[in-house]
This record gives sequence, C-alpha cells and structure tokens, in this order.
Amino acid sequence: MFRYLLLSLFLLQLCFASVLPQESISDYPDCDCTGKLVKRDPSAYYTYICGDWRLGPRVLPRKLPLGAFVQSYDRFGGLTPNDFLEKWWNQENNTWYYPDHHGFQLDEENRSMSANMTLAKGMLVDRFGDSDGRFLSPASAPFSQRALHPGNLDTPPSFPEFPNNYRVYEVQDNITVIAGPILPWFGQPGLGTQFFLGENVRVRDYIRNGSLVAVNPRDLAKINPGCRFERMDLK
Repeated sequence: MFRYLLLSLFLLQLCFASVLPQESISDYPDCDCTGKLVKRDPSAYYTYICGDWRLGPRVLPRKLPLGAFVQSYDRFGGLTPNDFLEKWWNQENNTWYYPDHHGFQLDEENRSMSANMTLAKGMLVDRFGDSDGRFLSPASAPFSQRALHPGNLDTPPSFPEFPNNYRVYEVQDNITVIAGPILPWFGQPGLGTQFFLGENVRVRDYIRNGSLVAVNPRDLAKINPGCRFERMDLK
C-alpha cells in the first residue's frame, strides 16, 4: 500500500510538471586526468574532458535550452575522472554499468516504482540520444535528474546538427508508456521522470508511425525562456 501511495504522489507531481529543486554546487576543481583508466587522446583535448569521450564535452552548453539543464550539474559526482571510470565503467565489456529494473527507483521491497501512463497529444518529450533508444523524459528536465553518464552530452560527430546529442519530440497521438522516478546513478541524484517505451519498442518506431514528430529544441526556450538568461541567448 505504501508503495502505491508513493507512486501515486509521484505521478500527481508529474501531472503538474514540477521538477525537483537542485542544490547549487561549488565550482568543480581542475580536472585530474591522471590514472590508468583515463584514455587521454591529445587530438581530442579541446572536445572532451581529458580527451576522453566517456567524460563528456570539455565545455558544457551555455545557451538555452540546454544551458538551463546543466546549471548545477556535477558531472563526476565529486570524483576524479579516473575514480569515476573505475566505479561506473565496465572494463571487461567495454561499456557502462547500468542499473537493473530499467533504471526505475526502487521501493522498500526492491521493486521498481513504475506504472502505465499515457503521453497525451501535444506533450513535449525529449532524450539525450538517437532514435534507437527506448527512453524519453518530460522536456526540459534538469540533466542531473536524468542520472545519465557525462558522455550523453557529447555531440555525435556523424550528427553535428544535434548539439549535445539532444532531441525533442511532440506527441501527435496518445502513447502508452511505463513511467516512474529515476534511480540515482552515475553519481547523479536522479529522481526525475522517465518514460520507458517497452522491451522491443524504440523511439524511431513512433516517429515512423507518426506518433512522435521532431521539434527544434530552441523552441523550448521560446516557450519558457525563464528569468535568468538574457534574450540574446535565443538568437
């Protein structure tokens, strides 16, 4: 009963499109690029932290809308780059360690806190990643609440038209998803909202059938520019 009460409160919060407040953090110290796990590529020093794509872009986005998403983001959760990779990078499989239960927050009985939900026509959703993924989030959620690794902010060399790998979609036809709070991971607080499309369902499937249509991310800034940015950032 307690589990369903928590989930009900979470979904109610989502309906009002609220987001969790973020604590301000001190400036991150100069990066220590030493350590055996950091793959230092001198040719990529001006692109990625320590020249290692896994550590994310050297410069975080500053203009709207992405600048607002990373305003208090601590990409390594207080760790050095090498310690971060030691904790979260699976050296044997050459990939990241990802959480079980599709990354949903767990209740006191270790069950995922998730439930079916309908994304209604006109709703804006987004993701950091291409259309081959199975997850979406409410548009404009802070990056730290998504509990993603810093490499998700890399601009794909093959798709430079998608800065920081960010894509926005508008729902054109009702879509049933599994929704719930995000488990803290990758040194991030998480607890934002994620929409899981299903085991064998990809974002591209909904694009192909017309249920999702791509939207220019800059339109988010025009819809809700906020009060902490100059208008010049919209140009």
